[in-house]
Parts: sequence; C-alpha cells; structure tokens
Amino acid sequence: MLKSISSLCVVFFLFSCKKEAKLDFSNRTFSSEKKAIVSIIIPEAKGSSSTAKTINTTLEQFACQALNIDASKENLSLIEESAKQFDASYAAFKKHISNELSQELPIWEANIDGEITFKSDDIVSIAMNSSINTGAAKSNFKIKFFNFNPSNGQQLTLKDIINDLNGFTKLVKKYYDKELLTTYANEQSPIHKTAFKLPETIGFNDEGVIVFYNNYEFLTPASEVLEFTIPYVAANEFLTF
Repeated sequence: MLKSISSLCVVFFLFSCKKEAKLDFSNRTFSSEKKAIVSIIIPEAKGSSSTAKTINTTLEQFACQALNIDASKENLSLIEESAKQFDASYAAFKKHISNELSQELPIWEANIDGEITFKSDDIVSIAMNSSINTGAAKSNFKIKFFNFNPSNGQQLTLKDIINDLNGFTKLVKKYYDKELLTTYANEQSPIHKTAFKLPETIGFNDEGVIVFYNNYEFLTPASEVLEFTIPYVAANEFLTF
C-alpha cells in the first residue's frame, strides 16, 4: 500500500512540474506623457513562478536600458523609474540648450514593444523592439531576440540552440549573400563593406530561423538593416530542439 502511495506521489509530482512549466503570456502596458512621451507594450509571463519572474525581469531590463540615454547614469530596474529618468534627461537637455535654439525643442519619444514569435515546449522566442527619438531626423531603432527555456526562464545562448556553430554559420552566410544580391544590389552600399559575421541575436517563428542585423552591427555607419528567414527544412540539422 505504501509503495502504491509513493508511486502516485511521484506521478503527481512529475505532472505538477510539467503543468508548472507551461507558460501563458499577456501584454504589459505603460504610457507617460509628462515631459517626454513613453509608450511600452511588451509580453509578460503570467503567474508568480520563478520562471515567469525571470523572463519578466529580463524583458523589463531591455526596456529600462532603452530608456537610459544618459551614459553617465546607471540602468534602473523598474520601467516606471526609467520613464521618470527619461523625462528628467529630456528636461535637463531642454534647459541646457533652450537659449541656443530659435524654436521649441522637439519632444523626445520612446516606443518599446515586443511580441512572442515562437513558442514550444523547448523554447520561447520573443522579439523586443525599441525606437528612441531624441530630436534627430531618425529614431534610434533596435531589435533584439530573447530565447528562453520555458522550464526555468533562463536565456538560451547560441551554443544552447545550435549544435554545429561552424555549419550553421556557413548556412547563414549563404542566405546572407543571397539577401544582399536581392535587397542591396548596389555594391556601393555600406553594408557590402562590412565583413560577414553572425548577428547579435537570432529568433524563431513558425517558418524558420529569423536572422536580423540592426544597422549598428555594420562597421560602416548606415541606415540599412538586414533581415531574412532560413526555413526549418534547411536549418533543422543545426538546431538542438
């Protein structure tokens, strides 16, 4: 009898762990128009589990880092506090430069959003985007992919995801060269002058591996970004999931 009860307890424990690993998400929103304009809509893992907290902390850190445009200040850990810091930076800059301007300083804007691009029992891939405009002609734009282990919320590194980095790099290079020929046919484009390397991060969707290069990843200043998707039929042999 005791043996049967023990077996049932083990089964219940395993079932509970499996159930706990399931992740559901909602959207976390924040907006402020006190001095500058801040708009944030990012995924938020539901619940109070350590997994959910780890994922949410990582995504919040991305937003906080984007809002900190003053290199002399430390990154804060809360979105609300980071938005206040963004406001304060705008107010200080406006006061400093107001006497030199012939017209009103444009209001600074920060737009941060994210979406779940892929979700399975083995991986949750989230694309985070920030667009920060501090009065320049163009916004400072950045996309970063976060790949999480849904069991514990830890970020998966490239080595966790790819089983043959050299082979995968060669595969990406083939698609990279093809994209240059079709999207940036003009060989005078600064993007052609940058030596190939893997992007800062990669993501996933239902079609395959998302390869995205932000403009700052190219050695020569440029406004271009580069994006393409490698189908799973070509990438599966290099993936660990």
